[in-house]
Amino acid sequence: MIIQTPAKINPLLYILNKRKDAFHEVYMHMLPVSLFDRITFCKNDGQGLNFRILGADFSEPTEDNLVVRAVRSFEQVSGITVNFDILLEKNIPSGAGLGGGSGNAAGTIQALNYLFRKSPEKVGLLAEKNIQSIAAELGSDVPFFLNPIPAEISGRGEKTKPLNSYPKLFLIVIKPQLSISTKEAYQKCNPENQNKFPKIHSLTDLKNHLHNQFESSLLTQFPVLSELKSRLLNYGAFGALVSGSGSAVFGIYKDNIQQLQAFKDLSCLANNETFICESLDSYQYF
Repeated sequence: MIIQTPAKINPLLYILNKRKDAFHEVYMHMLPVSLFDRITFCKNDGQGLNFRILGADFSEPTEDNLVVRAVRSFEQVSGITVNFDILLEKNIPSGAGLGGGSGNAAGTIQALNYLFRKSPEKVGLLAEKNIQSIAAELGSDVPFFLNPIPAEISGRGEKTKPLNSYPKLFLIVIKPQLSISTKEAYQKCNPENQNKFPKIHSLTDLKNHLHNQFESSLLTQFPVLSELKSRLLNYGAFGALVSGSGSAVFGIYKDNIQQLQAFKDLSCLANNETFICESLDSYQYF
């Protein structure tokens, strides 16, 4: 089986307060976008998990990768040994606030649940509540990626509510040559005292209410992020924002004609990775 796992952006991101469990209370709009990693699952002959990764711009112990952690959690809950060769091919940059690792984890959970179903008529092996529990333990963004649709996110990230009729966004994403730790970004960001949040029904609403609380500290720490925002605006974006906890910055265009022209100009600039994509109304792994 081969699946693709999408990235995400956050047009609205508010950090509200620190919880007793050491996580932060948040309010976000989260959208899946057409920037993908690829995961291949091949059954092997009783060799357990053999995991490989290609295209990553980072190194970490194998057991720390979110795909591997998702496999181990699935094995623990299901009581099944996963005898698969799994290849992760990275295209979504890491340390960028695009949710690549969280999407990898959620896609892996969904794929294994499907592959180990007891009959072709079954949706999956484990009940939905078990899948949700595994996802929430792996990371705050992982539950969103189980069923990636435009969503309102609250709690520490585990509460999701569909956002119907969200405007279509044509995007350019730029990742500079730096990565930002989500943990450190939270530590340096001041929470907001906020209980009312904008409703987004149109591009005009979005233009007026784009917000990322992380920018209050990130733009001072990393001036390149302000430079990238200005560059996107200068090349026709009607709005630009740091994605999540950074370091990627996205620009929003009214249509794909403006988007394509800006991409041609911006992709020639050195020292950054530049991607063209769009928001997705929904996404299925298989």
